Amino acid sequence: MQDPRNEPRGPDRRRFLSRAATAGAWIAGHALLGGSLSPFAGEPGAESDSMTDAPRIRSLELLTATPLATMKGFYQGTLGLPVVAERAGRLTIGCGATELTFVAAPPDAGSPFYHFAFNIPENKILAARAWQKERTELIPPPERLRDPELPDDIVDFRHWNAHSVFFFDPAENVVEYIARHDLENGAPGGFAAADILYASEIAFVVDDVLATADELKRVVGVSQYRGGDEQFTAVGDEHGLLLVFRRGRVLSLASARSKVAGVHATVAHVRGPEPKSFGLGGFPYSITID
Repeated sequence: MQDPRNEPRGPDRRRFLSRAATAGAWIAGHALLGGSLSPFAGEPGAESDSMTDAPRIRSLELLTATPLATMKGFYQGTLGLPVVAERAGRLTIGCGATELTFVAAPPDAGSPFYHFAFNIPENKILAARAWQKERTELIPPPERLRDPELPDDIVDFRHWNAHSVFFFDPAENVVEYIARHDLENGAPGGFAAADILYASEIAFVVDDVLATADELKRVVGVSQYRGGDEQFTAVGDEHGLLLVFRRGRVLSLASARSKVAGVHATVAHVRGPEPKSFGLGGFPYSITID
């Protein structure tokens, strides 16, 4: 249980709870991939689409309306990750083997937010939880996604054989550390910034989830990953998943402050079968493969 002396009070606490309810749908969405309606439920990916153990997501570029100085203070100062490059309107953070670039959003972009995840050593979910709780609050999952043998703020993705913790960054991006137990990447010692290995998930919000997933599978050379439906699905494997989420879905489980899954410009550089650049059906998504 969190020390009550460390809990925000008043408006800040209410704001966190509202945001946490909003983020709950991202967390619960992973669980939908194991639903009984899916022909893939509970099964491994259709085939092993990793030719190597290299991370699939090499780099990401995401918009932010939050001042880049604030983002730098969080990722470098709070999480201890290195700044790789910095210039007017752009900030690049080294997140293990992935470079994460935040680009200052234009005035008409609103307040974009994203969901992305980082793989961590598969044996360090408890250490990662303790380390992150010293730096931010964690987003509590729905009760059905809890492991009775672990603290309540750890998410148990049984169908993915993984455990996660979720938190917000200053731009209200939903950030995840995920320990995938099918990977043989356990490491000794406690948790540190060096255990943020690489980005292993990025979400794309579209109108036709299944058609977009089919396009990604064909062009990127990946397989369906453990289930999926017309609301939310994933393609790839444990070394990198491209999540596809339906636009317009209300991202709130209990809060009166609902938030709708929106489209925000995303640039992803991923590993694939042959060099190519493409977009996704009129959306501001750019994917480069090499």
